[in-house]
Amino acid sequence: MPEQPDAYGQIHPVETPELLKQGLKDLDEEIEKIPKDSRINFETAKLKCANLTNDDAKLVFLRCEVFNADLAAIRLLKYWDKRVELFGEDKAFLPLTLDGALKDDMIALSCGYIRLLPNVKDPSGRAVFMVDPALQQPSKYERVSLVRSIWYVTHAALESVTAQQKGVVFLVYPHNISKKIFDQVQLKMNMESLKGLLPLRVAAVHICKPTFIFSSVFSVVKVLMGERLRKRIKKHSGKDEHVLKRLADFGLTKDMLPSEFGG
Repeated sequence: MPEQPDAYGQIHPVETPELLKQGLKDLDEEIEKIPKDSRINFETAKLKCANLTNDDAKLVFLRCEVFNADLAAIRLLKYWDKRVELFGEDKAFLPLTLDGALKDDMIALSCGYIRLLPNVKDPSGRAVFMVDPALQQPSKYERVSLVRSIWYVTHAALESVTAQQKGVVFLVYPHNISKKIFDQVQLKMNMESLKGLLPLRVAAVHICKPTFIFSSVFSVVKVLMGERLRKRIKKHSGKDEHVLKRLADFGLTKDMLPSEFGG
């Protein structure tokens, strides 16, 4: 039996050995249904980095799609196609580590645009990301480098089994964003990875204290997010105390939050 709906209305299956075994079997069958010429990069990954395509890796995609094997197969193959596109064939099959596939992306990583909050999980066990659009430094790196940094941070979160099972939440803090650094092309590239590619089960995108400038471009942001992510948006405006109370309603208490929120 599945668990009861949580604070976001999501239901999580209880993982039994039988469910895991059947899920992996179903996923392999769904992958085989897809024409070989549409899974070239995945097949190459199986040869070059078997540890990134084994059953543990496949489970991440199954959990993201709540054990819908057909959807997991599509996401898995699209993931490897995009990974090769972003990292190139020379680095796509390397581990997503600072001395591996990310060795040329230290500037984008260090800007702090997105970070995983260390040792922080919501009551359901979700990983929590902090996103600060004002910290982008587009003159210092190529757009694709920032996308690769997003892949690195999200994969760090997915090392947690509970984050695979229960998902992740984003805290977006657009306090100092200006139209000067609002880059629609960059945002589109970011969203392409977050919707339907990376094996992240996004529970919510908490947009905290949106400014007038951010609100003026938010319609563009929502379109680029796609329908599935749009449904996860939760905006919190007003005084700090009100925003903190709203986040606490979702189990994100002050002591869990970064300094930007007074944590």
